[in-house]
Amino acid sequence: MAKARDKNSIQIECEIKKSYTVNFIDDLFAEDNAAFSDILRSLAQSETPNVLLVADQNVVQKTQSLGTRIGKYFQKYGVKMASAPVVLSGGEKNKSDNFQSVMTLVASMVDSKIGANDIVIALGGGATLDIAGYVASQARGGVKLVRVPTTPAAMVDAAYAEMAAIDYQSVKDALRVPCVPDSVVIDVAFASTVLDGVWCGGLGEIVRYAAVKDSSLMKKFAKVVEKLKNRDLKVFKEILITAVESRVKKGATDFALWSANRLESMSGYKLPHGYAVPIGICIDCAYAVEKHLMKESDQELVCRALADCGALEGLDHSHHLLSQADNILFGLDAWRLSKGSDTIVFPTGLGKFTDEEVPDREALKKVMKEFLAVSSER
Repeated sequence: MAKARDKNSIQIECEIKKSYTVNFIDDLFAEDNAAFSDILRSLAQSETPNVLLVADQNVVQKTQSLGTRIGKYFQKYGVKMASAPVVLSGGEKNKSDNFQSVMTLVASMVDSKIGANDIVIALGGGATLDIAGYVASQARGGVKLVRVPTTPAAMVDAAYAEMAAIDYQSVKDALRVPCVPDSVVIDVAFASTVLDGVWCGGLGEIVRYAAVKDSSLMKKFAKVVEKLKNRDLKVFKEILITAVESRVKKGATDFALWSANRLESMSGYKLPHGYAVPIGICIDCAYAVEKHLMKESDQELVCRALADCGALEGLDHSHHLLSQADNILFGLDAWRLSKGSDTIVFPTGLGKFTDEEVPDREALKKVMKEFLAVSSER
């Protein structure tokens, strides 16, 4: 039977699909390594790609002669710099500076006449990737974007985000736009530029994913946790590749982000994302045990891995936040506004999860009180 059609309405189907490649390249800007320039030429469909570099101040300062190396590399391989690089201070405060960083980048892109066939290269941590992506996705209706993450957290998670977000006042990621990169390029050596806390906090992102998506990755992480804490880049790269491959097969997860995002906002973004996420993981795992969703032994493995890799160091600076359980629970309301649903992801075992439609707020307050008591004894 033919389906009746409403004469007063016309349905239009939009199909927006985009794929990209994640490239692991050692010594990215070595003069004898053409791999990165090949990627840029392919994306620009030109032998002389035109690029605008947006860089995180931390990696610029901590990588010896980085600017000189990049300049020589681009000159050798015919990559044109549309303007001087835009250097951002990095960190979450960059995303909540009343659009100062955003407008600095907008001005540079407009003044340098960056167009649809040109490329924005975002070199930095998650906040820098967000700001560059936020502007690149809107300038001229969208220009090409290459993400080069330089922190462990960005290499594990932020580089593959399908949105770019900016904070407004105390609301984290209040303004978001669709933003899928045209390529992600990873040189794990950049991770050596970060402070110990940023390194360890970034390892927590692997735990966040593995805890609810990949039990074998979780167990593998636990076995090499000491090497990871000691910044063994070879082991980190192996774990990272495994995590990215798993993400491709099983998809991303929002596990523990509702509470982590709220903790960041409550601190005025003094608590870095890398410290907030592990705390959020512990809260949600404790809730899962309280509600008989997860075995205590699985909870212990996850939280022990976080402690052993150093990701829980942020607890020492967060007791005043954890004492405000009702305030943290506002994160559930913010999550509903963002996602359009009260549903929260909770673990049901290693590599397994459930979507709980209406979390038990009293149970969450109970586990937060208990977690505060335990963490205060550390």
